[in-house]
Amino acid sequence: MALDIRRSIDEEKLTRFKNFPFMEAAIALVVIVVLVALFMDSRNMPQRGSPRLAQSAGTNAIEFEGITVNPIIARDFNLSQVAGVLVNNVPSGSSRRLFDIRRGDVILKCNGTDVQSANHMAYLMSQSKPGDKITFVISRQGRTLNMSETIPVNAGMDILQGSGRDILVVLVIIAVTFTMLFLNLFNRTVCVTLGAVLMLVAGTAFGFYNQSEAFDAIRMSPIFIFIGMSIFAIFLEDLRVFEYVAKRVIVALKADTVKVILSLCVLTFVASAFVNNISVILIIIPITIYAARGMDFDAVGVVVAEIISSVIGGNITPIGDFSNMLMASSAGLTFLDFLIVMGPICCIYLAVFLWYLWYFELRHKDKIRSLKLHKAFLMKVEKELGGMHMDWPRIKKVLFILGCVLVAFIILPLFRVHLAPIALGGGFLLLAIENHKAKEVIKKISLMDILFFIALFLIVGGALYAGLLKVISDMLLSMAMGNKILYPIFLMLMTTVLTALLNSGPATAFLVPVVISSGFADFTDVVWWALNIGSIAGACACISGASAGIISQTLVEELGMDPKKKEGLTFASYSRRGFPAAIMVLAIGTVYIIFLSMLP
Repeated sequence: MALDIRRSIDEEKLTRFKNFPFMEAAIALVVIVVLVALFMDSRNMPQRGSPRLAQSAGTNAIEFEGITVNPIIARDFNLSQVAGVLVNNVPSGSSRRLFDIRRGDVILKCNGTDVQSANHMAYLMSQSKPGDKITFVISRQGRTLNMSETIPVNAGMDILQGSGRDILVVLVIIAVTFTMLFLNLFNRTVCVTLGAVLMLVAGTAFGFYNQSEAFDAIRMSPIFIFIGMSIFAIFLEDLRVFEYVAKRVIVALKADTVKVILSLCVLTFVASAFVNNISVILIIIPITIYAARGMDFDAVGVVVAEIISSVIGGNITPIGDFSNMLMASSAGLTFLDFLIVMGPICCIYLAVFLWYLWYFELRHKDKIRSLKLHKAFLMKVEKELGGMHMDWPRIKKVLFILGCVLVAFIILPLFRVHLAPIALGGGFLLLAIENHKAKEVIKKISLMDILFFIALFLIVGGALYAGLLKVISDMLLSMAMGNKILYPIFLMLMTTVLTALLNSGPATAFLVPVVISSGFADFTDVVWWALNIGSIAGACACISGASAGIISQTLVEELGMDPKKKEGLTFASYSRRGFPAAIMVLAIGTVYIIFLSMLP
């Protein structure tokens, strides 16, 4: 049912999209960029195909692209040890003005420190500023060279030339794309895909982004995790497992309003940890509205509480939310890492949030407003439960395979098996066993979400190659002054703001490369937990920040509320309840980050 509702929501948004005049301006912008591209000679543009390392200093930037030395590179270049960074490309007019760095050089030391990786190199270079002396030890064709030079003080950036122009173009594209996404003017996949196309056209025109780099920017691991876990969610939905459990809870609690509301939040929290939280919300909201009509309580407040519960629960594991899937695949974090570090604090978040919900909204509610209506509703639920024909053998089969996948998430990473093949393998193993349902289930996997993630990666890739993410990284490093405690705290706050504005998935996609380039990620995992906590806070603060936020808003409108209820699920009604939760998340999260940073 939830997937059918999602399709109707998408169709409605597409209709609004076709009729919205802003599209004419967006298409005109694309045409203008294409025309500009036709008149530009991009043959001499620098080609980029690997991570870029840079130290900005006016027009004398030290800039080159490097690859971490691996055993194959060490053997081919006759290196005595597997360490350093291989220079893959040097853009014309950049580092050659200060250093004679050439393609094929291997940088062994930077400022007297042995270089361990490209990320480590970026971190070492970020410690130097205009006016400082920077030194390199380089291996070139079997010879060891020492280079030393002072970085010019004339720091600055001309936005009409070089990387400054590229950054300005990327900022315009991102602003246009996410303004349309934030205003929810039309389908989010169409919006982001249009932005991705514009990014590719502009990148080709201005020479900072090409097609091969765009393909490299697409991260398939989180998409594979999403597909694998979606298969389990589809089976559980078709077998009506969540509906059955919810109705069992209502009967067991004698339809006590406060207890049922709190129990639905806990059910959402637990389910979101082990199944994609978007799927959980799409299933739980219709059940909540059903209960609200029968028990006569305001569904809006409960739906908000459930969305926040799904956000908190989804961040316990790397499979509950797309932002976690992206972090886990980028940082090599395991299922057990998330469970051990984020499990305790997320349980604390839920406990504090449910207390807040009870104290400010639920404790003064009448337990039973009408005894006659109460008994009638309870009898109705019991009758519906008795009439539900549950296919228990199939349910046990699905839950058993899901349990095996969760165990594999814990054990197999010890043998260097990543989460993506486990999730994808488990999902398709279930399809192989339930072969008669395979075609139907595959059709229900959300192609719209997959395309959304791919388009998002294309936009992030453009921002990375244009240098925007490096600017953000430098800004964070400057604010934190290199402090290992301040950096994750500022990162958490930045994540909160970006998540509230852009949604947790896009915000995380933009900030993961920033964290990697900072150098901190090479030495501590605290930065990833700070990113995670900031994502929770931003999703609590604003409905646009939650993965299922906008979908939930439209779903509530589709299902219809009690006409006597004046307030719907709006940005204001969500933030009024969610903003205090966000403050709570940030306050507790700051203490937790300091605690994690002080651990050996």
